[in-house]
Amino acid sequence: MAVALGALILLVGAALGAWWWMGRALFQPGTVESVLAARGERLEVPAGQPTDAPFWQVTPDIRLRHRAVGQGRNVVVVHGGPGLPPVEPWRAAPLMSDTLRWHFYDQRGCGESSRPFTSAPTGGTWQAMQDVEARLGLGAQVADLERIRRLLGEERLTLVGHSFGALVAALYAAEWPERVEALVLIAPAPLVTMPAGDGDLFTQVRARLDAPGQQALTEWMKRTFDFPARLKDDEARLSEHFARFGPLYAQAMQRDHGQARVPGSGAAGGFLSLGLYLSLGRTHDWREWLGRVRAPTLVIHGAKDLQPRSATQRVVEALPHARLVELAGSGHFPFEEQPEDFAATVRAFLTEVER
Repeated sequence: MAVALGALILLVGAALGAWWWMGRALFQPGTVESVLAARGERLEVPAGQPTDAPFWQVTPDIRLRHRAVGQGRNVVVVHGGPGLPPVEPWRAAPLMSDTLRWHFYDQRGCGESSRPFTSAPTGGTWQAMQDVEARLGLGAQVADLERIRRLLGEERLTLVGHSFGALVAALYAAEWPERVEALVLIAPAPLVTMPAGDGDLFTQVRARLDAPGQQALTEWMKRTFDFPARLKDDEARLSEHFARFGPLYAQAMQRDHGQARVPGSGAAGGFLSLGLYLSLGRTHDWREWLGRVRAPTLVIHGAKDLQPRSATQRVVEALPHARLVELAGSGHFPFEEQPEDFAATVRAFLTEVER
């Protein structure tokens, strides 16, 4: 009886420990280099790569799909999703191609870039969580930006982040403040703290769906956040699952503003999306850390975005040198919906920074 009771206590303790760790953010700001070193990874990139190559080799086993548009000052675009790269460069990019060279890349784990996991990781749930987050989470994405900086030969980067990619760009700018010239954050995911309150994307989408849509979203979320089960899937099933959120988002946009078109994206990241959710956890507060950002920052909010302005404002308040510009006729994708206004706004900001 005592042995059985002891085993039960151990099982309960293990279950509570797993619950706590799954709620805790696995990404810890300020640890990118030390975590890489502990894993035997480096930030140096293979030498001799042309900056206009269709693929960038950032580590011996990871290459990133890359497209460049324009000539002039390098601008690196960090796409959103998470894990949804644009199929083509943004409509606004060619409008600034006379002075800016836009670099679009598919983040590791999605699109045409390398996917570290194609089948379920081995080991127990906790080990699988750690492995996926380490290879694909926020730390890995921030490290890849530093590798891109080195590959481009830039002392400081100009970063343009969209949606979830804006969070990645801001975290990079806080990790290495001296290595960022300017930040442009478009419709930034308000995930500087979690829970995100009224800015939570799922809350905003749910409020605009009909009853069948709400039921579909409930089932999608239940499946998404069952991490032990999802970690037993393969990449193909996970990619297909995460792609199913797109039609629900489009339905919410159509109901709210009559906007049904969501720009096309490349193949969704499966384990990438899991890794980023694990990085975030259920609770964190990174506002103090983001206070390290030195770069002048432009935050663009579309007045027709499902995300309320108040949520975007919280991102602005977390960054010491940020200012907010609202585009009246835009939603979540101003570079596609109003490319001329978007281009003029970004060009004016970057010209000011350069002066």
